[in-house]
Amino acid sequence: MEKKSDTIQETNKNNKKIKRYLKLLITIIILVLALWFIIIYPKVEFSKNENKFLDSAKRYFQINSAKLPNEGNTSTVTLQTLYHQKYVSDIKTVYTKDACNIEDSWVKVQKKEGEYKYYVYLECGTFKSSVDHEGPVITLNGDKVMNLQKGEKFTDPGIKSVKDKTDGQIDNSKVVVKGNVNTNKAGTYEITYTALDSFKNKTVVTRKVIVSLDLSTAINNDTNKEKVYKGLVTNNYIKFAGQTFRIVNLNNDGTVKIVSNEDVGTVNYEDIDKWLNDYYYSKIYNKSKDLLVTNYKWCNDQVGEKELSSRQKCVNKTNKQVVGLLSISDYNNSLDNSGNSYLYPNTINWMGDYLSKNSAWTTRSAFVGTDSKYYSFNKDYNFAVRPTFILKKGLKVTAGDGSEDSPYIIDQFKTGKVGAKINTRYSGEYVSYGDSIYRIVEIENGYTKVISNSILRNSVEDITIQYNTSSKAKIYNPKEKNNIGYYIENNTSKYLKSDIFVKRTIKVPIYQKQATYSGKKTTKEYNVKFSAPSIYDLYSAVNSANFWLRESSEKQYIKYLVSNNSTIYYDELPDKFDAGIRVSAYIDKNATILSGKGTIEDPYILTK
Repeated sequence: MEKKSDTIQETNKNNKKIKRYLKLLITIIILVLALWFIIIYPKVEFSKNENKFLDSAKRYFQINSAKLPNEGNTSTVTLQTLYHQKYVSDIKTVYTKDACNIEDSWVKVQKKEGEYKYYVYLECGTFKSSVDHEGPVITLNGDKVMNLQKGEKFTDPGIKSVKDKTDGQIDNSKVVVKGNVNTNKAGTYEITYTALDSFKNKTVVTRKVIVSLDLSTAINNDTNKEKVYKGLVTNNYIKFAGQTFRIVNLNNDGTVKIVSNEDVGTVNYEDIDKWLNDYYYSKIYNKSKDLLVTNYKWCNDQVGEKELSSRQKCVNKTNKQVVGLLSISDYNNSLDNSGNSYLYPNTINWMGDYLSKNSAWTTRSAFVGTDSKYYSFNKDYNFAVRPTFILKKGLKVTAGDGSEDSPYIIDQFKTGKVGAKINTRYSGEYVSYGDSIYRIVEIENGYTKVISNSILRNSVEDITIQYNTSSKAKIYNPKEKNNIGYYIENNTSKYLKSDIFVKRTIKVPIYQKQATYSGKKTTKEYNVKFSAPSIYDLYSAVNSANFWLRESSEKQYIKYLVSNNSTIYYDELPDKFDAGIRVSAYIDKNATILSGKGTIEDPYILTK
């Protein structure tokens, strides 16, 4: 029995040894296979691709012998050129369908002592040829970003050294320097330094020179001792958050008051502070907000009719807030000796001051039938608004001269890049699709809400239509055939390219009486692609022709439209009154920028 047991134990030991050897052998085989497939085989294939690339380049230079270099010089052909001219078929990365880098892969040929020598550099995924493919290292004297005050003398600090891993030290005189700096004009200038090694590998280093001007200095130079712009001035334009403003004055504490150069919306007087500081302010480019005084007290005087022309100082003020309105004293202080000012608009605008418990002051260049620039209206009326901000002291002008074509630039607002999604852009910018231009209102859950920049047209004229031709209640309704809402949803696509827009839920507010921003109302929801704008949307009340809005009232005949002077009409409009159509819509989340700068002159061109 003992011998049999010993035999079994010995057999088990042998079996365990065999299993260990088998495991070891399998592990070795796996490692060898891994080494082959992960390292060796890809290297072998990469080497084959290098030779394939090199052979095609030699054929290229054989056929295009005029491109061969003279003694001591170098010529280059890229993989991209060889592809386009069909000297080589696709060279792909091993195990993938990804093409090798065609722009940065090249073959260079040098002529030395009468013979041509070829050098190949190929990039395929993680594999790169060992030949020197990097340009020299340029080290500058001084900083790569230099800041100068306008008028300050500029001297280029120059180059400290140029070194190449193949050629070693390169003479600084061989570096090509380009660029000029005009210190008499604010802006960002670039000086480029370009160096080549013996393989013609190129390095370009850029030095930025920012010529700036203190904003307060610019205002001091352009205004009188009161630091206020007066008359029909044309040198106080300033860009802020991508939009154009006008500089009003320099305050005693060094801060700067600016006002929008356009109407950005309409609202009733009682709700202005809420609309400006909750709704409008939330749409501004966030980084630009860092330049604002956020706790300013705005003028809010009670001004009688006899005081209108004489009021020049503010007495009563609002609570601390970011956005406000200009006061009567602001407008009066901007008048020159001839009674002219750049501030008075052609539309009716609310000011910060009021007449009584129920009435507040508006302004325009001159009210029809009068010479007056000020007129009081009931606080429930909806009139245009031009937001006003206070910029922090110590800001610098980095570009521009204050003219309309070249406004002062003070923030880092940048144009959208080609290929970027339009839903990464900002309120107020312009986009173009088909033959139509739109303005961005806001971004909602990744969808870009826009409003058409003009009235809907056919090939000949503006389209005008009655609000509702039926005998039913006059409420905006995209489901009712005779309704303006139904017409807009079902006919807009006839007049503009529409495939970039998507259906979204809109709310139709139905007020108990007339529309006010915080007024009592009920709402109905509809899923549509196109609708009329809302009174309280940004940029919804700026136009040169009448058009319908979607606000409704429980009173049968109260309907809302924008007149040709951007005034909201809402009285009992006749059933057969005709008005035009501006559409509000949402752009697909995936729409991207093809070109453009987001301005009215050069809007972003979109693709889906």
